[in-house]
Amino acid sequence: MGESTSQVWFFGTVGADVFAAWGQVIGAAGTLLAVVVALWIAVRDGRYRDAERRDNEAAHARFVSGARTSDPPRLTLSYTNYGSLPVTSVRLIAVSGRFGTTRSTDWSIGGSAEPYVLGAIAPGQTATTPPIAIHWPADADVDEATALYYPTVVFVDPNGRWWERTAHDQPRRLLSAPTEVLRLPTRPH
Repeated sequence: MGESTSQVWFFGTVGADVFAAWGQVIGAAGTLLAVVVALWIAVRDGRYRDAERRDNEAAHARFVSGARTSDPPRLTLSYTNYGSLPVTSVRLIAVSGRFGTTRSTDWSIGGSAEPYVLGAIAPGQTATTPPIAIHWPADADVDEATALYYPTVVFVDPNGRWWERTAHDQPRRLLSAPTEVLRLPTRPH
């Protein structure tokens, strides 16, 4: 018996074993493509799951919101916990001001620019800072009452995660605790 052959218009005469080898090459390419697609789907789904997990972690942190309570020269800020669980270790760590293109240079509470500890905020409760002094460049002509202020606060959510939130931006998770507060400011009575 002779070897079987086929006529392929662009190759000429092709033996059955060559024809079978090409089938295996095409099958291997299809398998490789299937593996690449499966890996791509796994990576994409993993990213979606990670994004959803991060969003769920930040859910309670978004319930902590700050607002200006009074205008300069006695600028005070309040933080309200709109969540159903308390947040702890709430600290005001920075306040920056902006009036047009002029930016504040520093801030202080009672003469100290150290973080101010607001403590814990129970569900539905509000904590308010004492008056905050915002310092502007000496030659700046600033209307402090209409200036914009961007406070930054850090706190611990009910799951023990540290968060940082500036003004009304989305909260940012801190992967380690912020620096210790060396001196707790005294609250006015």
